[in-house]
Amino acid sequence: MLERLGFSDAWVGLLMKCVTTVRYQIKVNGVLTEQFIPTWGLRQGDPLSPYLFVICAEGLSALLHASEREGRLSGVRVCQGAPTITHLFFADDSVLMIKADSGEAGELKRILDLYEECSGQCIKKENSAIIFSANTRAEQKEIVKQGTGISCETWNERYLGLPVYVG
Repeated sequence: MLERLGFSDAWVGLLMKCVTTVRYQIKVNGVLTEQFIPTWGLRQGDPLSPYLFVICAEGLSALLHASEREGRLSGVRVCQGAPTITHLFFADDSVLMIKADSGEAGELKRILDLYEECSGQCIKKENSAIIFSANTRAEQKEIVKQGTGISCETWNERYLGLPVYVG
C-alpha cells in the first residue's frame, strides 16, 4: 500500500525494518526471559500501528470505491440527491453498507478476502455483525449472511456508546 501511495522503496524498506525486527523480553518474578521474536502482525501498543492501520484502511477504501464506480456495490443514500456511502471508518472499526442481495454480498466478500490477502490483516468475522433495515426479508438476510460469511448478529444496538437506529 505504501508503494501504491508513492512512497519510495527506501522509505518502505526502512518502515518494514521497524516492524519486522522487533524482539521482546518479559519480566517474570523480576527476572527477564530470553528474547523472542513475534511471528506476524503489528503489535498492539506499537507506535506505528495506528498509522499503518490507516494506510491499510486506505487500501480497503480504494477497493470499495472502485467496486462502487464499476456498479458492483451500490452503497446507501441518506436522502435523494445525496452521494452514496459504502463505508465509514473510525479508528479500527469499519461500517460497510451494501444492498441486501447475493451480488453485493459476494462482492463484499471478494473485497474483504482480497484486503486480508494484501494487507495481512485478519478480519474477525466472529466479532462482526450485520444489521438489516426493518424492511429486509428473512430470505434476503440469509443470502447476505451466506454470501459474506458473517453469521454473527450479536449487536447490542449501540456503537461507540451511542444508540443505533436502523429503518
